[in-house]
Amino acid sequence: MANKTWLFASSNPENEAGLFQWMLGCCHQQAITLRIVVVLPKLGHHVFDWFETQQHQDLIKKQTEYEMHKRQSWMDLAEAQQVDLAIEVRFGKLFYESIQVANETNVELLIKQTEDIEQKDNLLFESVDWHLLRKSPVPLLLYRPKSPLPFKNIMASVDVDIETRPFQPSQFNQSLLSWAQRFNHKTPLNVVHAWQSDVDHLVRHWNTDLDEGALIKLNEQLYAEHKKALDIELAAHSHQSQKPTVLLCKGEPAHSISSAVVEQNIDLLVLGTLGRSGLPGLLIGNTAEDLLERVNCSVLAIKPSTFKSPII
Repeated sequence: MANKTWLFASSNPENEAGLFQWMLGCCHQQAITLRIVVVLPKLGHHVFDWFETQQHQDLIKKQTEYEMHKRQSWMDLAEAQQVDLAIEVRFGKLFYESIQVANETNVELLIKQTEDIEQKDNLLFESVDWHLLRKSPVPLLLYRPKSPLPFKNIMASVDVDIETRPFQPSQFNQSLLSWAQRFNHKTPLNVVHAWQSDVDHLVRHWNTDLDEGALIKLNEQLYAEHKKALDIELAAHSHQSQKPTVLLCKGEPAHSISSAVVEQNIDLLVLGTLGRSGLPGLLIGNTAEDLLERVNCSVLAIKPSTFKSPII
């Protein structure tokens, strides 16, 4: 069986040293091949021609060698830990080239460090991060520089469909839980599920004569169904030694889950980024996008295996 491969989209090796050492440790322990892609912007023909006429031949070759030299210490560390490491320099747009490399080398995880920017106007991710979130067909780890490594508190956001009977564990949810467990070592995993009650809509918009007791009973029934479906998902993953900490949050998912992330002091949130609707052209679910605009921790975003990237 071929080794698994991780791909790291590197921009600034000085700022990424901690993340690289963590990845190197993971790759050493799990016999994973590590690939690094460095993407530089393309030069317009007129600029490139100017460099050539000024006797700066082999400009691309020299720039490639410069980027490799900046990461020589990484290559030395990888060799010392016997980790298979390769570095490739490309020219173009970072999100596009990274996804192309991920597809070409059949990687299982794409990793990028985010810029350490302040939260304002909901700007928690750069434009390139959103492109990757929407278009990467492979699991994407966006690491925030202030998150501890290894991650201390990990939360998996699990969605269940109570309309499907009988309840069956989904392959996608099991994948989310497996990824979360992979990065979780010493502490119990946190699992969050946000559920909404149609009773609230019934009271607000429908003219009914149901008394308060009946409405409470209906709410309790809905809660029980969500809990039962979630228990089935977790039972299918019960081979783990530690039982997860489970949070069932009632309310709008993006608000409920982002609040849980803050309350539980989460370092890494693992979530699915494609809704159940499966609409063609829907690159990221509305709930996932709303949630990602609110959380200020590292995220591991996963799409179903059926997702097809629009740029491959």
